[in-house]
This record gives sequence, C-alpha cells and structure tokens, in this order.
Amino acid sequence: MRKVNYTIFIMFLFFFSTLQAQTSPMVVAGEVLTKSPLYYNHTPNIARSSDGTLVAVWKSAEKQIVFSEYDNTFGTWGPATTLSNAGNAADKAGIATDNNGNIYVVWQQRETSGEDYGIYFNKKSSGFWLTPQNLTGNDAENEEVSIAVSDNGTIFVAWNTDAEPDSSEFVFCITSSDGGTSWSEPARLSSEDGIIGGSSTTSGRPYLAKATNGKMVCSWHEEPDGHADRESFINQYNGTNWLGEVSYIVTADSANTMYPAVAVDSEDNIYMAMVSYTSTEQLLFITKTWDATSWTEGSEKVLFEDTQLTKPVLGIDSKDNIYMGFRRDNAADTTYGLEEVAYIASADKGNTWSEPTLLSRENYDAGYLTLTPNITDAGIDFLWRESATQFIDDGDTTAIVYGHADLLVGVDDKNPATKLDYKLNQNYPNPFNPSTVISYSIPKSGLVTLKVFNILGQEVAELINNVKTAGSYEVSFDASTSSATASKLTTGMYIYKIQSGDFSAVRKMILIK
Repeated sequence: MRKVNYTIFIMFLFFFSTLQAQTSPMVVAGEVLTKSPLYYNHTPNIARSSDGTLVAVWKSAEKQIVFSEYDNTFGTWGPATTLSNAGNAADKAGIATDNNGNIYVVWQQRETSGEDYGIYFNKKSSGFWLTPQNLTGNDAENEEVSIAVSDNGTIFVAWNTDAEPDSSEFVFCITSSDGGTSWSEPARLSSEDGIIGGSSTTSGRPYLAKATNGKMVCSWHEEPDGHADRESFINQYNGTNWLGEVSYIVTADSANTMYPAVAVDSEDNIYMAMVSYTSTEQLLFITKTWDATSWTEGSEKVLFEDTQLTKPVLGIDSKDNIYMGFRRDNAADTTYGLEEVAYIASADKGNTWSEPTLLSRENYDAGYLTLTPNITDAGIDFLWRESATQFIDDGDTTAIVYGHADLLVGVDDKNPATKLDYKLNQNYPNPFNPSTVISYSIPKSGLVTLKVFNILGQEVAELINNVKTAGSYEVSFDASTSSATASKLTTGMYIYKIQSGDFSAVRKMILIK
C-alpha cells in the first residue's frame, strides 16, 4: 500500500512541475494599507530581467518603495521587501532591466515633509541590491520619474520639476552608459517657456520607449503657453542628442489630450496612444516615422469612445505586435462606481485591433495598469492595483495584482486574436490557513469541475461543478468550513485539479494549521 501511495504522490508532483509558472490574475500583495501604492501609468511597475527574474515594485503604507520577486518553483510572490530609505516619504517607483540580468529602480524621495523630492536610483546586480543614490539632490521639486533602458544598455531616467517658486516647470532626462555609476548632465526635453502647466498629477509625466541603435522616445502632456487645454508631446533621442518637441493637437472640440504612451517598432516607427477629453473620452492611436517632423496625416484612429476611459500603456514584441492596456468603466456595475483594466492587441501596425481582454478580477475596482517594458517570448506581464475587497470604489486598502497574457498568435480577416488558453493558477496565499483563493481561465464555455484531493488521491472537496462561460474566475477554498470532509483536513500537502472538456490540470498547495 505504501508503494501505491508514493506512486500517486510522485505522479501529482510531476503534473504540477510541468505547468507554467505565469498566472493571470494573481494577487502579489493583498492588504496594502494605502489607496495609491501604484501611481498613474507613466513608468512600468513590473519588469522581467534577461535571466527570467520577475520583479514588481510599489509604495507601501509606510511610504517606502518595496519590491517582490516571483518564485517560479513554488508559483508564489515573495514578501514585500523595502528598497528605499526615506526619512519622510518615497513614492512613484519605476523599474527597468537590461540584457545583462541587471534590474534598475527609480523613485522620488524626501527626508522631511518640508523638503523637495529628489530622484533616487537603485540597482540589483549579481543578486544584490546596492545602496540607493540621489541623482538630482533636493533643491527642486523633482517628481513623476520614469526609467527605460535602450537596446545598447544605456539607462534613461526622465522626470519633471513641478511647482517651482519661479514657475519654471520642465521635463528633464539624464542617461548612464555604465550601469548607473555615472550620469550625464540633465537634458531639457520640454520647451523653453518652462511651463508644463497644471500640477504634476495632470501634466509632465514622462513615458519612455526604446527604439533601435541606442535611440529613445519620451512622451508627456502639458498646458503649453498658459492655455487651459492640454496637448501631447514627444521628444526623440537619436543616439547622441534629443531632437526637440513634436506636438499632437486634437482639432475637434478642443486641444485636450492627456496620458500619452509610446512604443517603437523594429523599423523605428513611433506609435502613441492617448486619451482625448473632447465631448466624451476617446482612446486615440496615431503613428509617425522616425524622421518625420509631424504625425502621419490620416493615421489617427479612435479606438474607443466611453466614459472613464483613461491612462493607456503600450508595449511591442519582437515581431512588432503592439499591445495596449487601459482603464475603463465597468459597464456591468451601475451601483458602486467600479472600474476595470483590459488590453487589446494589433498585428498590423495598429490598423486593426483585437477585442478587449479583461485583466482585472470581477467586481474589484482596478486601475493604474502598467506592463513590462521588455516583452519576451514568455509573454506579457501586467501589474495594477485593485480594491482589496469587492464592490469598493477606491478603497483605502488595496491589492497589488499581477496578470500574464500570451503573445499574439494569429490574424483573421478583420481582427487579430490573442491566444486564450485554459489555465489553472497557483492558489494565493500558499501556504494557507485556513482559506485560500484559486483562480483559473477557460477560452470557451463548458462544464468545469474543480476538486481538491489529498496526496493519496482521495477527494476532500468539490469547489465547482457547473457550466461556465469563457473568461477568468476565482474561487475560495476554506479548509475549515468547505465541507464535512474538509473540516477534518490536517497540515500537509493537497492537490487541486480542474477539468473542462479535454483540458485538465493539477497544482499543489500546502495547508498549515
């Protein structure tokens, strides 16, 4: 009998080890005691290094920058670890990686509440984080920092100076070609008038995207020349110098565009997505070639027109497929004011797009979506924040949530399609006591069963046994109350198995009492 039990146990472990580590959606941190752990969309909060390490960064309730790494072996996110050393507050972190396994993080930090923010930088190299360094000093209000790494390894750090006594507000950028040891003098990207207008919460947030051969593009929006309507701008770095502003103006209703995000393909075509606040919110997409002095006439596309549609992010893979994430109104919710995050994809330079794929969990208020800047063959990694509990709009306690999407795989006559697989994700938390959450996705409607077994192969709980439509779901398992059998569960390893059509998968979880 012992030999049979051991064989069953090894069989379950083998099935578990063959599953992919990526999950969607998955809670990274479930009880963050602040409503703004992530802030806007202008810089990535998640990155995957060239050696496969997946890292997320955010602001803790203690107003420090923390990070978590994904454990591929156990399929879980590690504990939040403090990265900054602020005496008063650190905020608005961004993360990037290079091709040598290094991870770079930037944020704004001050030591007292009366001090201006400085831009801080840290680096993980050979498995160790270094001491944070102040790149700017604290003599000006340096905020809204963004970071990116070019294809030749040069680090770009961009930010704005906001609310200076002389009313000068600029977008600046510095670079390092030696991994952050030394830095260039700041280059001013915005116009000479020194006015980006509004406050840093509404203007001057730089968004960086790499091109080929050491080139880089930065976008932002501002209120130029003191007028109330905002315009979106880019500036291009040609490998040696920044070339100067190129603006985009909406001619309908008003010149009011905000939250521009950029991406550059292998031919150095530049793509920009932004929100136009005309009579209704419109998600716009435009293009230009690298050498053109203006945006391509007729390239503008209105992708969506909706309320509470905002803050797009862009990414591009090695085959020049474009991915765009955004926040939108949860149309099914008419009571709580919830929002959700989704993404679309294009395989033809933005001419046609897939239907939106929902990323966030059902009935959680979601926002501040970012995606990893280096999209590898492993797929697309997303990070966003949600309310910690369902049906709460902008709750004071939030959750950091990770999502993974597969790369674009095909195009039909009118619409590209993203690959939507059957997936069974790692439970969270794991280990657990007494309850945990299991999430899964199915690409088409069908009967779904989800059951829990002990290591002897005996069923101890049936969590689902009904028909589900295509989508992503989660279900709670409480080892103390799920059933008469489950109430007798003891400390140890358990297996959960999903079955839908011809698909089946298993994972292990650990109960600790």
